[in-house]
Amino acid sequence: MTDIIKTTQLQDPGSALVTLYELEYSEGAFAYFYAGKAEYDGVTLENIRFREWRAQYGLGAEIEYVAIPIEAEGFDIASDGAISRPILSIANMGTVLSDAVGGLRPEELIGSKLTKRTTLEKYLVGGSSDVGPGLAPIEYPRTVYYIDRIKEKNIIKVTFELAAPFDLEGIKLPKRVVIGGACPFKYKEAARSRPRNTRTGGCDWESKFLEYSDVNGIALYVNELDEYVLNITAFSNYTGSEAVGDLVRTAENLDRFSTDGLTITPVSDYSYWQALTAFPPTPSDTDKTNWRRVRAYKTYSVGTTYYGYKNKRFNEYVLDSGTLWRIKLYSVDTNVVNSLQEGRYWTIGDRCGKKITSCSLRYHAIQLNSTDVPSTSLRKTEYLRFGGFPGVQQRR
Repeated sequence: MTDIIKTTQLQDPGSALVTLYELEYSEGAFAYFYAGKAEYDGVTLENIRFREWRAQYGLGAEIEYVAIPIEAEGFDIASDGAISRPILSIANMGTVLSDAVGGLRPEELIGSKLTKRTTLEKYLVGGSSDVGPGLAPIEYPRTVYYIDRIKEKNIIKVTFELAAPFDLEGIKLPKRVVIGGACPFKYKEAARSRPRNTRTGGCDWESKFLEYSDVNGIALYVNELDEYVLNITAFSNYTGSEAVGDLVRTAENLDRFSTDGLTITPVSDYSYWQALTAFPPTPSDTDKTNWRRVRAYKTYSVGTTYYGYKNKRFNEYVLDSGTLWRIKLYSVDTNVVNSLQEGRYWTIGDRCGKKITSCSLRYHAIQLNSTDVPSTSLRKTEYLRFGGFPGVQQRR
């Protein structure tokens, strides 16, 4: 820090200023980008590398920052007046923005954490004053913001309005989110499989799904839309003679993406349902009395193509080593992309919707078979998790 300040105070620092951006678009998943060297010295856009500052990931490790056209304003810090709400405009032509941020749509970036880093060009990897691996990078103090809203979006660019961590509407210091009907806990962060000293919050669902299982002992998962996700082998074709709790599938005409994300092909696929009454009529989303829409997962296999659809709710789920994953945007050929991780292609499939119904579906889970479904007396006696919804145990 002292070195970079002294250099800046010189009449000629001898090196251009470089601004870098790190976007945490999902917990532990980062996108790294900057406005390109063209912004500073007229050189054609090119990717650059800078040292990592997080010790747990290897202090001094090289991180590549992707060059992408960016306009930034309002990052000035004043000692009085209103808190600044910077504006960040990023190129949106073709897949420029999507490629830079893990394949996400701009709307999916709201709430993401943005860290702004500033250094001198000579401290970049390969620069004349690069510190080398194993040492902390030389840079100015970092500033952290959160993407608060989309101010403008067109085919040329997307403009985000940022907010300081202490300037987000609905947050009460130190970190208690003050909102109605939504749980503030980190999902699964209190699982019994975790060491006690690492547990946070009150949600321990991670260790529950094996206890509350569906037909034939198949593991039960719930997605962020509060839909059960069950093994595809448990479903049969709809006949009209189903018993309560039977799992069926019906034909559905869908628009399916190709693996390049460009071509859309009309296909006949399936919708999946659970019968809530005996001998129910044809399944329908509007018929809440007789049917519950559910989703189906497959066992993950390298060499298989898994599909994404124009209606993302139909994107396929896969189970791998006890973790449920969902296709993120478009179809994936696992011969090419066989790494299951949060990012451009995949996202965690068992995710909490942060509502009371989300808790209820998990902690009041009931056996999905012909005898248990309609009977409230056969519900599990597990209480809803404490703390997220004060008093909910008495009101359930």
